[in-house]
Amino acid sequence: MKKPFLLLIFVGFTALGWISHQRVSATSTQPAATPTQPRHLERKSSAKRPQDTHEKKMRAFARQLPLLSSNEQETFCEKLAPQDRSALLEAMLKEASPSGFKFEQYSPLSKVLREWVAEDSDGALAWCQQLSSEAARRFMTGQILDKLAEKDLNGALAMHLEMSATDPKFKSSVPLVALEQTTKKSARDFLNLLNKIPLNGGGTRNFEFAKDFDFQQAADGVTALLAKQHALPHEFPMNFIKSWAERDPDAAFAWMTPENQRGGISFRYLLEGIEKQGIPGAASAWVARKTEESESARKLIVAGMFNAPAATIDGVVKALPDSSSSDRFLTELFAEQTHHYPHNYATTLTRMSSPQLRLEAFAQAKKNGVNLAKEISETEYQTWGITKQQFEVIFPPTLGN
Repeated sequence: MKKPFLLLIFVGFTALGWISHQRVSATSTQPAATPTQPRHLERKSSAKRPQDTHEKKMRAFARQLPLLSSNEQETFCEKLAPQDRSALLEAMLKEASPSGFKFEQYSPLSKVLREWVAEDSDGALAWCQQLSSEAARRFMTGQILDKLAEKDLNGALAMHLEMSATDPKFKSSVPLVALEQTTKKSARDFLNLLNKIPLNGGGTRNFEFAKDFDFQQAADGVTALLAKQHALPHEFPMNFIKSWAERDPDAAFAWMTPENQRGGISFRYLLEGIEKQGIPGAASAWVARKTEESESARKLIVAGMFNAPAATIDGVVKALPDSSSSDRFLTELFAEQTHHYPHNYATTLTRMSSPQLRLEAFAQAKKNGVNLAKEISETEYQTWGITKQQFEVIFPPTLGN
């Protein structure tokens, strides 16, 4: 327990010593070529290998920076001489593991790049392009564009689109940041950018939508995009269907064809959107009403609810008009659940109105190619009102059971 504590003390005094020395150096008439190193480390390195003192300093800083506090890192990067930024970044690249940077290394890396890009983005990009490693060059360029977007989003976006057109593996968060701004404006701006973003994006999140955002216009544009490339960019907002359903669930559902769901738009988000209206039982009542409207609507809903929690299933069953409607819904849901997750059907089976219906559901599962042997416990046999013998007629026990 003493070693980590002593290490933190050492690192803390190292940072304070460096910062104090920098203040003294700032008043000197001779400009410093590199940020001053802790005194004991400087004497040791200069005495042993004076010819590579600068590189050793940078490697030492690259190792120590992740151990400093955020404020100490900030101070270090602010005082780092401009001509030393490239050397420190190259030292950081050497300290990275073969699989890339560790989590704690990102913060100081980001701070160095932010200072550099704020003062000289062209110089930072020029340095990056001369890196010999393609992976390092790709990664650093993406990081630089992320920082450039903070002061020139349009310029950073243009560079990203240009680079990703020639390098499919190139990634940055710039398209995500840019797309997030469009939903605060209009569906037209959103679609214009969405059609330009390549499919190799780096992530998504919830967006804020303008009060007058035209979801139908956006959805029609997304449909056209899916017909062309059969997938959506990774930057597509997670809460698109949820935000639309909060305002108009019927319109959102009407757009949710199986083709659109293949684009990664989940039905559960629609239910979450209805629940955000703040009306108790609204989502269950809506589902119950839609399942009664048509067979196609019911099938689409069932396909989207195969992993729904028990409370959601219970709510829908209670909202359906009679046992005939609920049994039909539950039977179709059971078939969907056993197709996807054979362990996730207990609630559905329990809510069916009779043991005979449960046996028929098991028989249909077998016809669908699903083997549920060894899935049933003695307690479940009793709960569902069926016997082990009845079950084994449908799913005979395998050898060794």
